[in-house]
Amino acid sequence: MKKIIVTFTFLLAAIVGFAQKGTIRVTVFDDETGEPLIGANVVIANTTIGSVTDLDGKASIDNLSPGSYELQISYVSYQTQMIQNIQVVEKEPKILSIRLDPERMDLDEVVIQAEAIRTSENALLTIQKKSLVTLDAISSDQFSRNGDSDAAAAIKRVTGVSVEGGKHVIVRGLGDRYSKTNLNGSNLPGLDPNKNSVQFDIFPSNLIDNIIVYKTFSPEFSGDFTGGLVNIQTKDFPDRFTMQFSGSLGYNTQASFKNNFLSSNKSSTDWLGFDDGLRAMPDALKQYNSTNFPAPFINNQELDRVTKSFSNVELDNIPDMPFLNQSFSFSLGNQHSLFQSSKFGYVAAISYARDFEFYESGFTGRYSAGAGAQQLIPESLLNDSRGTETVLLSGLLNTTFLINNSNKIKINTLINQSGINVSRNQEGLRARPDINPNRQFESRSISYTERSLKNIQVVGEHSVSSLNNLSIHWQSSYTVSAQDEPDVRFFANNINIQDDGSIRYGFDAATSRRPSRYFRELEEDNFDNKLDFVLPLKNWTNSDMKIKFGGAYTTKDRLFREDRLEYFLANTIIFEDNVPAFLADENLGIQSEGNRLGHYLSNVTELRNNFDAEQTVSAGYMAIELPLSNKFKFNGGLRLETTDIYLESFDGTVGQIQEEDLLPAAGIIYELTEAMNIRSSYSRTIARPTFREIAPLATFDFIGDFFQLGNPNLERSLIDNLDLRWEIYPRSGEYIGVSAFYKNFTNPIENTIIPQSGSTDGEYKFNNVDQADLYGIELEVRKTLDFIASKLENFRIGANVTFIKSQVDINEAELAALRVFVPEAGPTRAMYNQSPYVINANLQYDSKNTGWSANATYNVFGERLAYVATTLPYVYEQPRPELNVSLAKSFNERLRATLRATNLLNPDFKQTMTFNGEEYIFQQYNWGRTFSVGISYIIE
Repeated sequence: MKKIIVTFTFLLAAIVGFAQKGTIRVTVFDDETGEPLIGANVVIANTTIGSVTDLDGKASIDNLSPGSYELQISYVSYQTQMIQNIQVVEKEPKILSIRLDPERMDLDEVVIQAEAIRTSENALLTIQKKSLVTLDAISSDQFSRNGDSDAAAAIKRVTGVSVEGGKHVIVRGLGDRYSKTNLNGSNLPGLDPNKNSVQFDIFPSNLIDNIIVYKTFSPEFSGDFTGGLVNIQTKDFPDRFTMQFSGSLGYNTQASFKNNFLSSNKSSTDWLGFDDGLRAMPDALKQYNSTNFPAPFINNQELDRVTKSFSNVELDNIPDMPFLNQSFSFSLGNQHSLFQSSKFGYVAAISYARDFEFYESGFTGRYSAGAGAQQLIPESLLNDSRGTETVLLSGLLNTTFLINNSNKIKINTLINQSGINVSRNQEGLRARPDINPNRQFESRSISYTERSLKNIQVVGEHSVSSLNNLSIHWQSSYTVSAQDEPDVRFFANNINIQDDGSIRYGFDAATSRRPSRYFRELEEDNFDNKLDFVLPLKNWTNSDMKIKFGGAYTTKDRLFREDRLEYFLANTIIFEDNVPAFLADENLGIQSEGNRLGHYLSNVTELRNNFDAEQTVSAGYMAIELPLSNKFKFNGGLRLETTDIYLESFDGTVGQIQEEDLLPAAGIIYELTEAMNIRSSYSRTIARPTFREIAPLATFDFIGDFFQLGNPNLERSLIDNLDLRWEIYPRSGEYIGVSAFYKNFTNPIENTIIPQSGSTDGEYKFNNVDQADLYGIELEVRKTLDFIASKLENFRIGANVTFIKSQVDINEAELAALRVFVPEAGPTRAMYNQSPYVINANLQYDSKNTGWSANATYNVFGERLAYVATTLPYVYEQPRPELNVSLAKSFNERLRATLRATNLLNPDFKQTMTFNGEEYIFQQYNWGRTFSVGISYIIE
């Protein structure tokens, strides 16, 4: 170990000392479009020392002696700039960002003083201003100010965006199926078999450079997004050597150091986000798993052996006392010259987080009612407690090879590993048809979910000067994702209070599911390929225009396996204790001479709950960016996408979709002034059902206590989109915008409760409905407060509000069943999971002189439809306002300390039903407040 430390120290010293002289590194942009300029000349004034900008608009002048320099930047048809008083020192590159104006006859050469590099937020506002599609974005410096630990927390600051369940993004109030996520421009599969979107909590914020949400479709994008296309851009190599370490510890008021925290027996590697085999299926059962259908237990002796193959403590939750929440990250990056015109850059990062959440005062209610009922009848009223431990381990290595100023290759790799351990207890009154206080119910559920994602991207960027600087961009991305749920356990029983006050435990299949164990496994391979060409030309007014064309080809393969085991009761069993007595030898398996006197495990796995699926999407497009005048710009074109989805379950059921869709898009930008735009657009997009939705399987969610059914007959949805936005950029870092949008859906997919399913638990099924409409407006303001008083120049406010209205047609069967219960029910309702409003607000303070900064953020969404019922009122998720505050102090250029408080309002997660003016609780709990302290240290 000592040798390793010494070697690493020398290696680090060598890297730090690589450049013994000074360096000037410049990035040159077109001031009108915000795009990098390729081939601009960057030279030391009155010398021949200089360089030419590459594909990223970057140029580097190395081996300069310390001193003051004057820099000249020039480009054909652009106004030359002279940058004075550039101070160069040893070992510390001088970083500049220059914006060139198109050449005007009445202007001479511009001379300015060297200034600091632009901030990432201003860079994104420039992109937003000049983009021909409507977008909103958030940058890494905003992550840091807000104290956001992962992408799920960060993206909530974007206009019109909310997050469901702390993971899944909802844009403009639309459910996760209408959003799409890219990683560095490549398609990224989700890890949750029940969702269409990627789980954003798997991306630590320290690995991300920015997040851009495209809200209007353009032909170069995939056509399967309607609410928003979210592109997560990971960090690129820096302009100078940088090494950073950060760490934080957090105290949760309901979890940290609480000795009643619900947990379960863990494996030795749970703290790293994966199971070491503790929860694996016992060898005695492997010959009966889903790969060997049908394989019933051979005889009573075999049944006895299988039943006793599990440990007798694994069905019960156990108390634990968690430590503080923890978060640590380390990153390293630099760039080096390889040959005369070649460079190599890299950034490597690793991140680790471990969080604990707990509540013990939750509540779960389930109800029934018949025609003409005046109130809902309680079916179960349960006290609810749950402990959750989440581990996330991530690593990133991005490398860039700049072959010359016209050719660049990138190789990006990302690995995520996470584990979520959930333990839940419920107890209270549950019976049919009447609640009996002497006959209570309790249940325990234990689940461990292991998620992994491995992604590698190879990207090429080329410029062909002989073809009018034709730009060629290609990329191939391969992603392997997996979700494993080993030995998910559910145990429920009745508590019978005797006349003498004693307690006896028993089971009743009429009011509870049998004790069960599930093994679920999902694996998915995703291969995404794109090829894009951009040809710059001149239009009839000699203005710059672009013709874009290209194609894409994506394949996706999924494997889903589920094994279900249930404990059957050979006779009525009543005992004095709970789980330990249930699993005692005298109550298990075979007893007297092979007779089944105890309870025993049986393989009840369903063939339909196991499937293989594949999806192929191929596309071609052509588009144009065309200035119609000095004020008008047009962007539009066509994209053709072919879809081939095929799924086959083990029982032979087939789900299949084969479609060809022509997707048009057209947009116009009118530049009222240099700082003000009006933009409008029309497009058609699609929404494909997920594999889970077209699969015939029926799965039971122990945590949500309902059945979810798929539908092999689903069709894809078509959506027509109209957007209008007025925007103004008063000055650097400031923005005011007003947007309006309308969307018409054909065959939207909704998740509905099945009327009179006959199940003891709720059953939900995915269905197409005929039509839906959605319209809304967005308002956003970012403003520095020095317009009130000059002393407030360090204060900034930001706020955005989105108001949305939607309605979806109710099919005849659903409407008929609903009107039995609610006679006045209309033929439409709000779309599933759609919020009527989303509000974000923040107040920032940043003083470079003192090193102090502070930030307060507020976020809330409106009441949204959580479950669509037919024989009951709809279930709605209620608004849940969130307030976070952070305070930071920079002691010098290297050391920074932060203090954060999150979820200060500690609102309830609350789902309710309302009937005859009375509110009924469907689900309610809260996660407590978290206070954390952290430090970061940078070496440059």
